[in-house]
Amino acid sequence: MLQLGGGLYIKSYGGNYSLNTVSLNGLGAEHTLVLLNGFKMNSSQNNLIDLNTVTKDNIESIEILNNGSSSIYGSEAMGGVVNIITKDNLVNDLSLKLNAQAGSYEQRKIYFGLDKRLNKFNINFSLSKESSLNDYEYYFGYGSEKLLKQRENSDYDLSNYSVTVNYNLSADSRLNLYSNYSDQARSIPGIETGSAPSASVQEDKNWNSVLSYENVLSGLLSFKSQVNYQNNLAGYYDDIITDSYYKNIFLSNLTQLNYVKNNFELAGGYEIDYSTLKSNEVEDNAERVQPGIFLVSKININDIIKIYPSVRYDYISDIKENAVSGMMGLNIKPVKNSSLNFKLNAGNNFAAPTFNELYWKDLGNKDLKPESSLNLDAGLIYGFSYFSENTVEITYSYIDSKNKIIWSPDPNGLWTPENIGRSVSNVLLFELNIGKEFSRDFNTNININYSYTQSTNKSNTPGSESSFGRQIFYIPMELAKCNVSLNYKNTGINLFYTFTGKRFTNFENTEFLRAVDLIEGNIYQNFNFGKINTRLKFEVNNLLNADYQIISGYPMPLRNYKLSLGFEY
Repeated sequence: MLQLGGGLYIKSYGGNYSLNTVSLNGLGAEHTLVLLNGFKMNSSQNNLIDLNTVTKDNIESIEILNNGSSSIYGSEAMGGVVNIITKDNLVNDLSLKLNAQAGSYEQRKIYFGLDKRLNKFNINFSLSKESSLNDYEYYFGYGSEKLLKQRENSDYDLSNYSVTVNYNLSADSRLNLYSNYSDQARSIPGIETGSAPSASVQEDKNWNSVLSYENVLSGLLSFKSQVNYQNNLAGYYDDIITDSYYKNIFLSNLTQLNYVKNNFELAGGYEIDYSTLKSNEVEDNAERVQPGIFLVSKININDIIKIYPSVRYDYISDIKENAVSGMMGLNIKPVKNSSLNFKLNAGNNFAAPTFNELYWKDLGNKDLKPESSLNLDAGLIYGFSYFSENTVEITYSYIDSKNKIIWSPDPNGLWTPENIGRSVSNVLLFELNIGKEFSRDFNTNININYSYTQSTNKSNTPGSESSFGRQIFYIPMELAKCNVSLNYKNTGINLFYTFTGKRFTNFENTEFLRAVDLIEGNIYQNFNFGKINTRLKFEVNNLLNADYQIISGYPMPLRNYKLSLGFEY
């Protein structure tokens, strides 16, 4: 789903369940905030989130904010925000789901879900287990020749358990609990060099729970308070010297009051986060309290103009720094009976230093300041009916990032982090959505998007002369994506095309990975037997059998397949 988002880049370190991160607008993954039901998933350890540690079995929708949003969400939202929303699981009585999947490389997955309504309670329980040898084929170059090989030491074994409970206290209030536990073991083959792969293993045990209370106080006011607790343990070890562990604890309370009246909407509240890291690789005092207060508003000046002001204040306790973020959005609808809208946004954003950067043993820098950025974007959205229902969106974004934290050698040759980096991003994004209903039984949807990203290094640091003005490495200048969905009665086919432009692999832009064309797709058939709905789906990944890498040294799988059979009662 994320791979098809406009201007969004997935950085993958190999095949299924390798490290995968997401970035927007020419900035790094550490500058893209990933939320689950509105709560931060980025680790304070490194400001990253591995997408493979997020369960995919219970997702209702994904929101992508393609601009900086620190004035709403706080730290890390310099490039944009991805908010993953889980299913609400409101059922009338009883629902059962069972899905079995088998695929290439001895991939196997089983999923079971149960939804039950008991008076004022709605309860959902689900579990899934997946494993694979993941010994996919790929080509490795020996000079002018290529050798077909199998990826070794790349297997994985995953278990995931989720519980959701909704309790209706009254007609105007309810209590919700979401809790997820995942246990993942993944072998890490490392960079392909032609020699035997590493025997490294990564184990992740993640527990994430959200308790929320919602109350409609009146026709004008509503109240919501949420508490999030995350306990994430990661272990890395091999048979030689590495045996590292990282235990990240995150506790947060987000409380807000919403006011809506006629042409005015206002949301205000506070967020207070506590995070700590225990590891044999960092110092013992990696601990942070980060309180914040915010105001977000929507004001309809008239039928033509709407403005969206927002402001937020954060305090970062361990570095004793304040951060004030503000944004002003403007929407103009110049023609009354037209769906043409012009949009403008301007704001500043920030990212707090990570625990690794501050407290890495013997190398961390406790004098680091938050990174900052100025974000501007402008564009238009136009919806029209011509043979089909169509929407066109064009957006230009400008991001000037300062005080970026860069690791560089000190006079003793030790690499330490400093606030010496600067980059400028210029991003042009085009997106077209087409929907056509030919009859009650036959419809199609097409999405096409293209982005051009110029993200250049503007750091004036000693030794950086050869990289000044060059494209930031591993940021593709061009991304193009298209997905086509055809649905006829109980049958459907989906095709996905992605083009990833060349990515430079060094600061000087003298070396690069070539551009990649990928076509993937699936076909499904639904069957109905009374109250039982059945879906049979066949997927093909890398249909063109492309030999490619997203990150240098990490080969991606050639053509592979999956077959799944699902039942729902």
